[in-house]
Amino acid sequence: MNLADLVRSLAAYTRAWREQAARSLKEEGCTDLSYRPSSGMSSVGWLLAHQAAVYDFTLNVLIKGESPEKPDLFSKYTPGTGGDWADTPLEEIDAYYDSTERAFLAWSAEASTEELSRVLEGTEIPEYFRGMRIIDVIANAFVHLNHHNGHLSAIKGDWCMRE
Repeated sequence: MNLADLVRSLAAYTRAWREQAARSLKEEGCTDLSYRPSSGMSSVGWLLAHQAAVYDFTLNVLIKGESPEKPDLFSKYTPGTGGDWADTPLEEIDAYYDSTERAFLAWSAEASTEELSRVLEGTEIPEYFRGMRIIDVIANAFVHLNHHNGHLSAIKGDWCMRE
């Protein structure tokens, strides 16, 4: 097994959890992307779009040092945006997730050992990521994606307990 196989596996299980959580919410009648649980955590739509932004940020901004693939969506669903759904249709959110995941997987299939060992440096890199190797950035991305899959699962519990 090589890194590309591992990344494909991580992406597949991350997607499966995301789709299961979204399907479970829909089956319970929670189809309102603006729904925010009583705990105040982010809305369903924000979480789904934010996950696409995680792939976009990790690959395009951090690894490649470029602009996000979808700057308009990216800016609505990055950390620090209040967690509100910004009226983006689910189909557009899903297309953004699909395209950023696909690009991330394509990049990882071609990444060299040297690239994976490269350390992020420079003032344009957010402080949290400075000094991280690319391989660590990839690990962080999947932790982050699955952290938000957990939020989607928690929202179902909140939805089912509302009056």
